[in-house]
Amino acid sequence: MKETMKLIVRLFLITAIAGFVLAFVNSFTSPIIQERERKQYEMALKEVFKDAEKFDKLQDDKLLPIKEKIKNIENIEVAKQGDKTLGYVFKTLGKNGYGGDISMLMAVKLEDKSIVGFKVLKHSETPGLGSRVATAEYAKSVVGNKATEHLVRNLNPTADNDIQAITGTTISVKAVLNGLNAGVDALKDIEK
Repeated sequence: MKETMKLIVRLFLITAIAGFVLAFVNSFTSPIIQERERKQYEMALKEVFKDAEKFDKLQDDKLLPIKEKIKNIENIEVAKQGDKTLGYVFKTLGKNGYGGDISMLMAVKLEDKSIVGFKVLKHSETPGLGSRVATAEYAKSVVGNKATEHLVRNLNPTADNDIQAITGTTISVKAVLNGLNAGVDALKDIEK
């Protein structure tokens, strides 16, 4: 009985010390990781909306009702050149991809409601299959479409709202469409 208690106390102490060390290390690395993620996000914004000089977060009085209504919206950035608003960048979540949710950016130019940029930020899709939605080649099938109506997948895209379907990646493409169409809906709400 005494041996069992000694073993329990030792295991508890080892676990407590390991937990303390992990928490201590995390307190130093967490701010560094957050700063790196912020910089990567800013670089991605500039990548999807090249004409913009700066990005301002959409005001909370407009953003919060949109996020409440459209659950896939994570953030909306206003793309500006000086004081002129050029368009918006929607950070959305494509729900229920094959490997989980897909985080993405979609940039829309106000002038003609065209999609000027698309980038997958984070995904867990199958390498070589679903992960193809994160390629530059796939992004080209999204860019140039109009954000005036819901986008649809098509093996031979010809219409202004067609994006390339990829054989063998139906679930991943559906998740991307889910995120893109959340951005289309949010654009309509912003313009009200």
